[in-house]
Amino acid sequence: MMNTLINLIKITLYSMIIVGLWLIYTDYILYFLKVIKPKKTFREIKEEPSSNLYKHIKRLMLIVYGKDNDKKVSSFYLISVLLFFLTFLIVIQRTSIIRSFIFAGFISFIPYIFLRLQLKQIRIEGSYEADIFVNEFLNQYKLNNKNIYDAIDETIDKIKNAPIMKRQMFIMALKLKEYRNVEELEEIIKDFVYAINTEWIVLLANNIYISITDNINITIGLEDIQKEIKQAITDKEREKRINLESVTIVKFITPGLYIISMIVAKSVFNISFKQFFEYQINTPTGFNYFMIIIIMSILNSSILILLKKQKFDI
Repeated sequence: MMNTLINLIKITLYSMIIVGLWLIYTDYILYFLKVIKPKKTFREIKEEPSSNLYKHIKRLMLIVYGKDNDKKVSSFYLISVLLFFLTFLIVIQRTSIIRSFIFAGFISFIPYIFLRLQLKQIRIEGSYEADIFVNEFLNQYKLNNKNIYDAIDETIDKIKNAPIMKRQMFIMALKLKEYRNVEELEEIIKDFVYAINTEWIVLLANNIYISITDNINITIGLEDIQKEIKQAITDKEREKRINLESVTIVKFITPGLYIISMIVAKSVFNISFKQFFEYQINTPTGFNYFMIIIIMSILNSSILILLKKQKFDI
């Protein structure tokens, strides 16, 4: 038990040192990697395509943290890899290679699961800001003489009661001031839609797009979206129900059962808490069950967050 604790402390300290060095020197490392690339002539210069996974993580980072630079994406990869190796080195001492690999692989996905859950929360909370946001955007569009850029900037300044949409609009506004061609504009609009991922945001984004590209008056389109949202709010109030049983099960019963199992083991089988943890950690069977408990607890909590509140849509 003591050797296990010592090894765990060592691995944790090494991991903290690696992460610390990365955070300190990552800018220099990325700059060095760019510098050592072979020079290209003017005709050969073109943007290198990123992998779909890289683009996906970058988009998640942009929506969740408001930044999509290479440093954040690289740090995400580093943390995921460290979690894998740290978990693998600990688990391999107690179970088979295959089980260690599977469990470490699952733990390495925790940063991604966290990002997805954050995205889910943003989508849910942002979807319920539809009424405030669309009303203000329509008003500002009319007040600013159908100038879409001024309408976006003024809406950002006014919608203090819609913080999610305020942030996503701010991100879009910054990128709209820098885009160079239609392809980049389409990516900006896609990021904006992906952040909320509802029918009303798709309709709104389409209106913004055609207003920018074709300079078309979109007042009627915005008014139609406004009407649809108001009707959806009325329908939502009629069928509103709250189900708390699943929340109670995951939050209280699942960890409670684990604690109860320890108490039962002590009172019925005369197994002390120390012996219980020794069996749980230091025997193959106990540790396999312990891994299953952790995996199921994480999955149950994630599913609960995903299902307990649905998005508002038209």
